[in-house]
Amino acid sequence: MLDTTRPGSPTISDMPFVAANAWIKAAMHCRFNIDPLFAEAGVNLGASPVPVVRRQALPRLMQQCVARAAPHYYFPLVLGELFAFDHLPALETFLATSPTLRQALPALQWAGMTMPNMALRVEEGEGQSALLLDIDLHDNDLAMRGYFVESVLAAINKIVRLAVGHTDLIHHIEVRHQPDALFMSQASTLPAPIRSRQARDAAVFATRLLDMPLPGAAPGLHQRAQALLNQQLPVTGQALVSQIEGHFKQNPALLCQGIERMAERLGLHPRTLQRRLREEGQAYTDIQAQCRLTLAKAALQAPRCNIESLSNELGFADRHSFTRAFRRWTGLSPSAFRQSQGTAEQGETP
Repeated sequence: MLDTTRPGSPTISDMPFVAANAWIKAAMHCRFNIDPLFAEAGVNLGASPVPVVRRQALPRLMQQCVARAAPHYYFPLVLGELFAFDHLPALETFLATSPTLRQALPALQWAGMTMPNMALRVEEGEGQSALLLDIDLHDNDLAMRGYFVESVLAAINKIVRLAVGHTDLIHHIEVRHQPDALFMSQASTLPAPIRSRQARDAAVFATRLLDMPLPGAAPGLHQRAQALLNQQLPVTGQALVSQIEGHFKQNPALLCQGIERMAERLGLHPRTLQRRLREEGQAYTDIQAQCRLTLAKAALQAPRCNIESLSNELGFADRHSFTRAFRRWTGLSPSAFRQSQGTAEQGETP
């Protein structure tokens, strides 16, 4: 395991926790105090500009909140209903003033840029389309992951309900897990039947819903909100490199998922991402390697760092592959580097 106890600064295991306010409000609604649970999970509400949470602690935090809220409340549903873009108000304005849902779709990529463990995309078909949800968690338990899927679906439902009101154009919702009985008993607010144990997490809807005029359309405000978002979430020049580095540091799993996944997080086509990097004299593989080295050096300075685990987290096939790459970058093996920093464990050899 990587060391996450160093006070005062985020580590490789920290991730943005943009929904912290929603968790607090949901706990208050469910009549329990979330402060001790936040403390246990390493939530830092003072982190700038967005609070952070220990990646490994997030599943347990959700599990504890579900247990505290039951049996009167189902925490993921309450959380989704109370979610708001507190960290990026221009995004909420962009959504609320969109002329159509299709014109609101860039918000899916922008949301993913600020929440690195989540990706949303629309797969459009002739008659039916699907909003697909992907969530990366340190804990791969399907039921645990399902809590987060349910909360995101509830948040999406709230946004759609505010935008278009009641609609029968959402056909059904697909989830990979088997939902809890309490969820099924309280999921009447969701707009369509739920199909469990499916191959994906998705909301399936009529394609024509994308182009229906929305009652809150305000083209002027919509354009101003988009301009503000373009300033807050830039995707060109050195800022593009910085965003890629930020995504790698916030979500190291991206290091082994290819440029396509990174392009999805940035709201770009992979070829567009490659072209913009080339125009700046940058190469994606070079940025990837530099981030691996930066993360590796930081982690290896922690006395309790396990090199096997670190190799896996940085996207290497095994410890030997990591050692070869690290020696090529620095001229030292990971163990020798630790010794040079005075952090090698007793009995460890280069």
